[in-house]
This record gives sequence, structure tokens and C-alpha cells, in this order.
Amino acid sequence: MSQDNGQMQPDPPRRVRDFLVLTIGAIAVLTLLYLTGAIGLVEWVTAAIVMSTGALAFFVGSAPSPRKDQASSALQTLNPVSGSVTDNAVEPFVLALPLPALLITPDGAVATANIHARNLFRIDSSTRPFPIAMLRQPDLLAAAERVSQDGAEERIEFTQHSEAEVWMAHIRSGLEPGSVIMVFEDLTAVRRAERARADFLANASHELRTPLTAIGGFIETMRGPAKDDKEAWDGFLDIMGQQTERMQRLVADLLSLSRIEFSEHRAPKTQVNIVELARKTSLGLTPIAKDAGIDLHFDGPQKDVGVIADSDELAQVILNLASNAIKYARTNGEVQVLMGEAPTMADAAAACSRQSPDAKRAVLLQPYASTEVPAVWIRVTDNGEGISEQHLPRLGERFYRVDESRGGKIEGTGLGLAIVKHIMARHRGGLAVESVEGAGTAFGIWMPRLRDDAPAETV
Repeated sequence: MSQDNGQMQPDPPRRVRDFLVLTIGAIAVLTLLYLTGAIGLVEWVTAAIVMSTGALAFFVGSAPSPRKDQASSALQTLNPVSGSVTDNAVEPFVLALPLPALLITPDGAVATANIHARNLFRIDSSTRPFPIAMLRQPDLLAAAERVSQDGAEERIEFTQHSEAEVWMAHIRSGLEPGSVIMVFEDLTAVRRAERARADFLANASHELRTPLTAIGGFIETMRGPAKDDKEAWDGFLDIMGQQTERMQRLVADLLSLSRIEFSEHRAPKTQVNIVELARKTSLGLTPIAKDAGIDLHFDGPQKDVGVIADSDELAQVILNLASNAIKYARTNGEVQVLMGEAPTMADAAAACSRQSPDAKRAVLLQPYASTEVPAVWIRVTDNGEGISEQHLPRLGERFYRVDESRGGKIEGTGLGLAIVKHIMARHRGGLAVESVEGAGTAFGIWMPRLRDDAPAETV
């Protein structure tokens, strides 16, 4: 008898002998019963088949599995460092994981590191094994030592690449005593979202508190020192009305932003003629531009261009960009809303955001759509004071005051470009800005369009 993994297996000669004994013995007993008349011919044939099949099943079932033996020997390999036999069954899984992962031996050497872990810690792919100290994370090294000694699972949060990234290390003991498995989870986006949420609440509270404080102060004055000064009340009421309108605009923008964020991951399904939509929206601002002493011009294709979009949201994008341009254009200046088609998204990006050779640029939103699909673009320009280069990347942030970067005193909620950014993200489009200080600013958006043979609906 041979022994494999604690189970007794018959030797090949004995297995053959047992098979022959069972088969011949069964046939002999059946023949004796047939000759004595105990069973008939049909019963003899049926019983012979059944008993022969049982003997054959015993013969096959008692054979050791070569596949199992090969798998078992493949999983058990010799540790080149310690010389002991170690179970490397987890190594293929470490290499196949879509997350960074490490397999650490009991003596502190990293025996296996998948490509994601090597990229995370910037380790040469030809280095194997390498000491765990190359990870250069003291908290991580200390946690790995504790898990190696007591086997208790731990989680450690650490920063990487000049604290630009936040990672969570899930550390647990491996199959071999003293070995450790590490899997790393990227928490950078989660932490950024938490900070953005905290900043959002703080900024929203501040923006609401400011007009409320002003209104409360005037009410207190009207009840106290100016109680009988009815002439002063008109001025107080005007200011209180302005502050109330400011709060209303802020609440409306907050609700709009919340609604857009809620539906951002649901792609629009309506077919829209974006040329007609952009023309109507832009020309609708003509009275406002005229009151501000600004010439507003729209120039777009003379044919219909179809896109899959939410018409109200797309109109809000054009409205926000054109309104900002009117606010920041010089008196007696000009605002242009230009529109065109492009064979690819890459060409559209160049057409709407890379037209001024001396301008400083920033891409505020990279499009989700393929760079090779046909596209449509819109470019909104003003001839104002422009924006400093250091401010450009922040223009899509919530509550970022564009007027502060442009040196003006124009009021706004600071949510307009954030709304534009989220709407364009839903439409798989892009958003960019280029500006020349003292000469003006241009915002560009681009998004996929329907092919020419697809009819567009008029909005």
C-alpha cells in the first residue's frame, strides 16, 4: 500500500488482483445458481453485468489521481531562503489580483509582488525577492511584523508619492507560519470626496451666513436706533432685498448642483439639435448684454447637428458660460459664442480650447467619450481682464470665486462652473479654459455628436 496525503492507496498489482478475484468470483457464484435452477438466464446476465460493473468501479476508484498528485507537488515548493517546504498556493492569486498585493516570507523578504504593487512602491520588476524595508513605510513594516508574530489581521492607512495618494493596507497571515499577505486599497478618491464634502458644507454655511448676518443686522437697526427713521428704512430694505436674492440664487444653484450630481451617472437619451438650442439660448441673453453695454454674437453651423443630451441641462451650460462672459467683459466690449463640428473629440478639443498661442490653459474635465468619435464644440470668449495662470485649475471647484481671480467685485455663488462641469461629465464631454491676462478668457466645451446621416430633432 502507498500513502498519499494521509490516505491509503492500493498498489497497482494488488488492485488488478482484487479486480480479477471479484469478477471471477461473482461469475462463478452466478453460474452455480443458474445450474441449480435458482435463477434463469435473464437474471444471470443482469446480475453478471451489475457485479462486473461494481468490480470495475472499485478498480477505477481505487486508482490515485495523477492530476491531484501533480497539483499537490506544484503547490509545495522549496523556499530558497529558509530551505523549508512552503505552500505557495496563494502566489498565482497575488499575481492575478487587480489590486496591489504582496506575499512576504517569515524572514521578511517579499517573495511575490504583482505589477500593481511594484508600480505603487516603484520597485524594479527584475528585483526578486527583495527586503520588505524597500517599501519605506515604517507603520506598514511594524504592522507586518506584528501580524507575522501573532497572526492577528490589521489595517493600516498610509500616504504615498509625496502624500498625494492615500492607501489602506489589509494585512493578514499567510498559509505558512510567519508569512504575511498584504493587499492595498486606493482611498485617494474617497478621501478627496470627504474633504470636498466638508469644504462644501463649510463654504455653503459661510455663503448663507453672510447675507443672513447682514439682514439680521439691518432688522436689529430698524428695531433699535433707526426705529423712527422711516427715511432710512428704504435703503435698508433695498439692501435686505439684495441679500435675500443672493440667498435665493445660492439655494437654487445648490439644488441644481445636487440634482445634476444625482443623475450624473445616468446618460441622457433624448436626441437634440444643439445648433438651434445654442442659438436660442445665446440670443436670449441679448437684452442682458445690451444693458451691460456688451455686444453678444453667435456663430454656428448653418445645418442641424444632433446630439444625445438633456436639452435643459445643455442650455444651462451655455447660459452659465455666456452669462459669465458678459459679467467679465469690458464695458463696450464683445462676447462671442462660437460653435462648430469636428471629425473627432481630439480635434474638437483643439478647436474650442487651443486657439490663442499666448494663452495659459487648463483642462477642467477630461471627456469620458472616445477621442475618435465625431464631436461638436462650443467656445465662449470675452475681452475682459483674463485670469492668472495659478487660478485656472481651480475654476471648476465649488464656491471658487471667479471674480476674485479677475480682480472684480461681481457677485456670484461660485457654483456656475461646477454645475457646467458636472453636466458635461454626464454628457461624456470635456471642459477647458484658456486665458491671456489683459486680453480675455475663453471657455470651451466639446461632446460627442450624432453622425451626419442621423436626423436631429429641433428643440
